[in-house]
Amino acid sequence: MNAISNFTFHESHNIRIIDINGELWFVAADIANALDYPSAPQMTRNLDADEAAMHNLHIRSENGVEQSRPMTIINESGLYSCILKSRKPEAKQFKKWVTSEVLPSIRKTGKYDIAQSEPREYLTSADMQKIKRLVVVCTHHVGRKDAFTKAIHYALRQATGVPSPNKFEVKHLPLLAKEFQRIFSIVEPYFNARDECEQLMMKHLLRENAPIQLLDGLLNDMRKSVNTYSLSKNEQLQGLFNADCLALMSRNTG
Repeated sequence: MNAISNFTFHESHNIRIIDINGELWFVAADIANALDYPSAPQMTRNLDADEAAMHNLHIRSENGVEQSRPMTIINESGLYSCILKSRKPEAKQFKKWVTSEVLPSIRKTGKYDIAQSEPREYLTSADMQKIKRLVVVCTHHVGRKDAFTKAIHYALRQATGVPSPNKFEVKHLPLLAKEFQRIFSIVEPYFNARDECEQLMMKHLLRENAPIQLLDGLLNDMRKSVNTYSLSKNEQLQGLFNADCLALMSRNTG
């Protein structure tokens, strides 16, 4: 029986690879799905004769019955031809994934049946809404909101080790909550100083004789707060921020 390797592209496309006498073949239906072709026959109809073949693939049905089903398979040469003809924007990513991760993994280990990890539990839409609200809380007083939002998302990716566009999993929630706490501890002093500074500026505008020295001091505090990473864990997170952070952490343990 020929050995089959199972890989997942972008967390959603299962790619089956078969070793036949030392040559790797890809299940055409899987490739067509990943590269956004209408069907496997349409994808393979212009391939050379030596780039595609039929193979009886053993498939286990939902009720546990194993069946042998003929399926079209393509070799590496055929795979690259299909990638080049694909109009899907991710085609280049798919090629890089195959050449830099999948094939080296198979050839280096000599294993053709990768151990399957436990089913991944991805964040729900409710979890993502909490994350969006936390981002809003951390950026509500920032002038360059778009750039700051991108910086926060980059920090979250760094903290969890999940590259874009991969999805966050439930196991990442404690790391996300901790990173949000770090981010908020950086921006909160700036927000507080900005509020006080705005109040003093309004007093000056209204000629209420607010001390200019105090205003200058607050402006200096604002400048320092931008460059100083306050990591104190004694500061309590307030309101919605605190509630959503706790919700993310408890979601992982519930």
